Amino acid sequence: MIRLEHLQIGYGHCVIAHNDKEIACAKGKFITLIGANGTGKSTLLRAISNNQHLIKGAVYINNTNINNISDLDKSKSIAVVLTNREFSQFLTVEEILYLSRAPYTNFIGKLTPSDIAIVEEIMTDFEILKMRSRRLSTLSDGQLQRVLIARALVQDTPYIVMDEPTSHLDVHHKAEILLKLRDYCHQHQKCIIFSSHELSIALALADEVLAIHDLKLTHQSKAEFVATGMLSKMFPSPLLDFKDGKLGLRFKQSKSTEL
Repeated sequence: MIRLEHLQIGYGHCVIAHNDKEIACAKGKFITLIGANGTGKSTLLRAISNNQHLIKGAVYINNTNINNISDLDKSKSIAVVLTNREFSQFLTVEEILYLSRAPYTNFIGKLTPSDIAIVEEIMTDFEILKMRSRRLSTLSDGQLQRVLIARALVQDTPYIVMDEPTSHLDVHHKAEILLKLRDYCHQHQKCIIFSSHELSIALALADEVLAIHDLKLTHQSKAEFVATGMLSKMFPSPLLDFKDGKLGLRFKQSKSTEL
């Protein structure tokens, strides 16, 4: 379980989000993180995964403060998909996925048949098997995004945090990938926390919601969150209509159109 105890996240002495109550994120839960631009979603994910931008409070993974977890054990506990892409573009798809098995290989980095089987399974499930020999520099943004998601899953950690994992994807691929991730989460009893601006899709698939609004971080079941009507407060606009967690658009002389 990931526990967030009285967090204050931000930069310097500037707090951009905090939680008053303890938040517990359990394995087997597909959790979406929602908030307007600039509210601290990416900052929160970095605090959870690597204790960055944490002004006060603590992050616990399985009752151990993340500060007291070695880099090796952390790499076996939590995987990340962030928006920055700091890796060699000369690597092939297969190579970057094999590198993600490094926490489990021996001191010379030799892959076992089990390591290879995990990589092959993820490449198949996320439809990147055919591009296994291509260099990352030759991939489209959407193809590369699939590879980065696969890289996190290949790491085979109980906890995974993802910052906008469906960015660069077409709308039908956004739904497809989030559905695959939800099924993977439930089947393998992982805890996946992902930020998303795809509100309708994310809320349709998520089990729970982390939300940041007015500097406050909250955690609720999906049903509880939808019942609060918080979406209208988070995204106030005369053009938007939220009903039962679904996004609709208001136009003059036209009924609300659901998305």
